[in-house]
Amino acid sequence: MENGIVLESVWVAVGFVVFVGLAWRKVSTALASMLDERSEKIAAELKEASSLRDEALAELQNYQRLHREAAEEAKAIIKSAEASATRIRETAEKNALAAIKRREQQADAKIKAAEASMVAELRDRAASLAIATATEIISSKLDEKASLALVDKAAAEIEKLN
Repeated sequence: MENGIVLESVWVAVGFVVFVGLAWRKVSTALASMLDERSEKIAAELKEASSLRDEALAELQNYQRLHREAAEEAKAIIKSAEASATRIRETAEKNALAAIKRREQQADAKIKAAEASMVAELRDRAASLAIATATEIISSKLDEKASLALVDKAAAEIEKLN
């Protein structure tokens, strides 16, 4: 009986080893499947993270390019504004000098006109005074006969003019 118990124990041990082997195989397959799924999920997350990182770098480069372009455009605008301001200032200076020159010419013309008016007025007064003086002198020294001769002479001059 001792052989029977040993044989039976061997078969129980063999059965147990086969059972544990089969169980281990199923557990290891399930475990491997679970680990593979987890590995694939981690790989997908890494791939997505890498893709997001690449997109972020592309956006950063785009932003930096736009920033450089904006800075260059701002410099161009400033340069253009400075050139415009210079042109406007130069034009304003020219216009101001031209206006000053025109006003000086107008003032000179007014002064000359005033001088001419005063000279004409003085001449008119002098002529009036000379006529009045001459009339007074002539009237005091002329007699009737000389007076008539002057009137005849003046009438002859008037006829020549007509």
